[in-house]
Amino acid sequence: MRFLPVFLLCYHTLHAQSGFLKNPDIVWAAEIEQDWIVDNASLESGKDSGNVLLKLLRNSPNEACQLAELVWEAAKNERMPIFKDPSCQKPLRLQEAYSYFDTVLVVDTQTPEGRGAVVEMPVRPARVIKAWRLRQVLAYHRKKSQWSTTVEAIAPLMAVKNERDGSTVLRPIFWFRPDNKRQNLHSSHIVWAKRINSPSLMLDGLKMVKVSEGFQRPMEHQVSALHNNPKIPLYTPDNHQLMTPKQRRQVTASSDTIVTFDAETQEARVAVVHNDVDPSLFRKIQLQQSWYWDARLGRLSICLDGVAAILEIRNYQGIVRYSAPQFYRRAKSK
Repeated sequence: MRFLPVFLLCYHTLHAQSGFLKNPDIVWAAEIEQDWIVDNASLESGKDSGNVLLKLLRNSPNEACQLAELVWEAAKNERMPIFKDPSCQKPLRLQEAYSYFDTVLVVDTQTPEGRGAVVEMPVRPARVIKAWRLRQVLAYHRKKSQWSTTVEAIAPLMAVKNERDGSTVLRPIFWFRPDNKRQNLHSSHIVWAKRINSPSLMLDGLKMVKVSEGFQRPMEHQVSALHNNPKIPLYTPDNHQLMTPKQRRQVTASSDTIVTFDAETQEARVAVVHNDVDPSLFRKIQLQQSWYWDARLGRLSICLDGVAAILEIRNYQGIVRYSAPQFYRRAKSK
C-alpha cells in the first residue's frame, strides 16, 4: 500500500494563516513563542546582543525614542487596538490593563518628622516593559531551502513578583497584532526601526502546524542543500559574505589528526581521518528580524531577514561542549 504525504494542520489556532499554510512549497511549519529583548539601556548592550538600530527619527528631544514608549502611547490614545488574549479576540483599553500613573511615596527630609506624601507620577513605559513576547509561525520552504515567518501577535511584558517564593516572572500587559510588511526606511512615517536577533530556538518539541512526509527535520534538508546545491546562496554566520565552496565543505565535514605508536618499533604514525558532520546536530536556529514603527498608522511591522543555523559541538564522549552558528540563509525579500 502506498501512503500519501502526511500533513498536520491546526487551523483552529491559525485561522488567519490558513491560506499561507496551503502553499505546497511549505513542507514544515511550527507555531513559536519567544521573549525578545528589544529596547536596550545602552548602545553597548545593544551591540553585544547583536541588535542594530536602523533608524530613530525625533522632532523634539522629549519625543519617544524607544519601542516601549511608541507602543504605549498608541495604545493609550486608542490609535492601536489592544486585546486581553493572544488570539486578539477580546478588546481591551490600556487603563484596564495598567494604570497610567504609578504611586510614589515622597518624603520631605527638610522637616523633623520626615513627612511623606503619596504622589501620582506618569508611568514611564521603558521602565515597565522589560521584554516582548512574540507569537509567530515559522515555515520552511522546500524549493529554495528558505525560511519565512508570519506574525500572529505580540505583547509587552512586565515583571511580576511571585509572592510564594519571591521569584520574578514576566507577564503580558496586553496583546496586539503587528503586520509582516517590510517598510521603507526612507519614509518619514517610519520613525523607529531595529534589526534584532532572537534567542536561539530549539527545533525539537515545537508546536507543529504542518509537516510533510520526509521533512520532520528541516535542517537536514538545508544542510543537504549546503553540501549538494551550490546554486542556493548561503552566507557566513555574520551574514556579511557569501560562503565560498571551501567554506561550505568545511561546515559539513571535519578532519581529525590521529597519532598512534607502534609497540615494537616505537615509531609514531600520523593519520588524518575525515568525518562528515551529522546533520541531526543542527538542532537550533536563530532568527534575525527587522522591526519598524509607523508613526502615521501607529503600527508595528516585523519582517524576517534570515536564519542562522546553529551546530552543537560535541566531544568524543558525545557530550555537547557548546553551540555555534555555522551559516546564514537570507529570507525572501517582501
